[in-house]
Amino acid sequence: MTESLAGQIEKVTYLNDETGFSIVMLKVDGKMEAVTAVGQLNSPFPGELVDLTGEFKRHPRFGLQFEVATCASRPPESENGLTKYLGSGLIKGVGPVLAKRLVEAFGQQVLDVLELNPERIVEVKGLGPIRRERVIEAWKSTSGLKQLLTFLSTFNLGPSLASKILNKFGAEAEGIIRADPYRLSYEIPGVGFYTADKVAKSLDFAPDCPTRLEAALVYALDETIRKGHDYFPSNKLIDATKALILEASESALEEALDRLVLAGRVIAEKQEEPGGLDVYLPPLHRAETWVARSLASILKAPFSVGVPRPDKALSWVETTLGLELNEDQREAAIMAITEKCAIITGGPGTGKTTMTKAICGIWKAVTPKLALVAPTGRAAKRLAQATGFEATTIHRLLQYAPKDNGFVHGPNNRLELDMLLVDEASMIDITLMNQLLGAIPSTTALILIGDQDQLPSVGPGRVLHDLLSTGLIASKKLTQIYRQAERSSITKAAHQINLGQTPVDIEQTPESDFFFVAEEDSNKIIDKILKLVSERIPKKLKIDPKYDIMVLSPTKKGELGTVNLNTQLGRVLNSNMGPSISRYGQIFRVHDRVMQLRNNYQKEVYNGDLGWIQSIDMENHEVRVFFEDRVTVYDFSDLDELVVAWASTVHKAQGSEFPAVVIPVHPSHHIMLRRKLIYTAVTRGRRMVFLVGSPTALKRAVLNSQEDHRYSHLDKLLIEAINSAS
Repeated sequence: MTESLAGQIEKVTYLNDETGFSIVMLKVDGKMEAVTAVGQLNSPFPGELVDLTGEFKRHPRFGLQFEVATCASRPPESENGLTKYLGSGLIKGVGPVLAKRLVEAFGQQVLDVLELNPERIVEVKGLGPIRRERVIEAWKSTSGLKQLLTFLSTFNLGPSLASKILNKFGAEAEGIIRADPYRLSYEIPGVGFYTADKVAKSLDFAPDCPTRLEAALVYALDETIRKGHDYFPSNKLIDATKALILEASESALEEALDRLVLAGRVIAEKQEEPGGLDVYLPPLHRAETWVARSLASILKAPFSVGVPRPDKALSWVETTLGLELNEDQREAAIMAITEKCAIITGGPGTGKTTMTKAICGIWKAVTPKLALVAPTGRAAKRLAQATGFEATTIHRLLQYAPKDNGFVHGPNNRLELDMLLVDEASMIDITLMNQLLGAIPSTTALILIGDQDQLPSVGPGRVLHDLLSTGLIASKKLTQIYRQAERSSITKAAHQINLGQTPVDIEQTPESDFFFVAEEDSNKIIDKILKLVSERIPKKLKIDPKYDIMVLSPTKKGELGTVNLNTQLGRVLNSNMGPSISRYGQIFRVHDRVMQLRNNYQKEVYNGDLGWIQSIDMENHEVRVFFEDRVTVYDFSDLDELVVAWASTVHKAQGSEFPAVVIPVHPSHHIMLRRKLIYTAVTRGRRMVFLVGSPTALKRAVLNSQEDHRYSHLDKLLIEAINSAS
């Protein structure tokens, strides 16, 4: 039965800016306890008054909720409501303290004063001239934002995206969108083709207009890159685009693709088999081509500095550093000091770290011009601690130059290096490899170390796989497990998984470091994970769950996906009741663990970096995040770069290790249940690993050795480049 409900928003606990779906706590007259309302609530703010229609329903997990059918909002009327409204982050420069002063000065007329006579804020005590101007300018920009929001509200676009659009396009935003709404998908992070297309349809753009067909093709190509492809065959690209826009004919899309090629927005090359084209975005075409050429040049060029008498050098470093290498490691080390380019792979416990220490010890004795790098900050830190040699991320080695919007070191300003060692090489995508190789002289010795059995890079390409498959680069796989590692159940489990064996028969004693907890019910799996993370593991290992435990899920969606797990884990791991901010479908709170979602060179934070929210400044619209060695400041409009990360996908955790990891495994993960994914997840744990879930699902994953095919020509291009150079 439809009911009406009127009240004041006390707290916003969830907000999806793209869809408008929200969860709020509502103070309703005549009710002692706040009511939970869920549904389309038009970008709610604390303090705002809303008139709702809908009906009460009982959620199996969260209890009684009011499901919203319609929502009409109006500014608050009480002084308390106005104070909450103005202090909730609505206006940059106005936090809770200043909001209270404004309401004390103007009472219930405060919104009219700000709208019609903002100069009157000189009447507010303790507000200096500089700050007054900031507040006035912020309110004016808020007014501009309101006008844009009024236009965008018909398309269900929320305030966070509106703010980004206003920052990008300025006062002409509405005119630009009306002229070409598809620019939203190209130029505004967080706006994809579907959203831009919805706007275009509302603006009466024809289904077969050229801009729509071209935007759909570019979006479909970009989506294939997100899945790891360097390029995509034209026939498959057109099929993928037709699935997006059913009205488009194949001939119309082929013509649109021709226009994109002529405009230089994509590059198309003939396939080896006649009848189609391989379609690239230009940066990836350049990256593949130049990685192949750079590697060919390195293989052809002589050493700038060589290692004399390799056998004696190896014996010397073992004695000097107190190392004892097995035969596998000795062969790999000799290869690494005699070959111009070498690849060394191996799983956990095979001694990659000890061998790396030996290699670096020898090279350090020969030359000071060497560098150790890894794709992520955590991997670089671990490399430095394990080897005793300085290590850094690839991005920091190359040094970002904000003025030039690029790296200091590149083809025109190469690093002075005699040897470069790259750890966690399986993580490196084609773009990053191109940037790295373009910055070193061809006389540099290059050593790549990684685990070829892990998942491929999150970004496009299959670099390590392609280099190994050519057989043209010296390589060695370590297989002998160290004596110390043989005692680790984690190591045993990882190697069993790699062999296609389900690790459920490993002896589980109080001294074990690997455990499998059988459970079929997804709600009970969540309960067990919460208890493990908040109680059992911290007590056993004497560690802090906020910093030292990571829950790794195969997927984002579903009850056992990272989105829901982060909500559940946040409730037990972060009881902080201080400031919070709702942006881009997430609630960020002080002390939350967060993860960076894409490279931000200006901030020097990169995809996969983990941090902790230190403070939220409602007045200046800033969130301060601590990333291990520094604090980074985010504007509220930039929070789409972050995600709450008590739980992470396995892909995003590549290159990271944690004292303890907990991994849910369930049939609902279906297509993600694969051997490499489970293997990668298990090898992220250093001191303890818990697999929690269905034995059947785990067995299915371990037996499934299938890998997603990635379209890449790097192997072919490298063979061609080496043959042409010889």
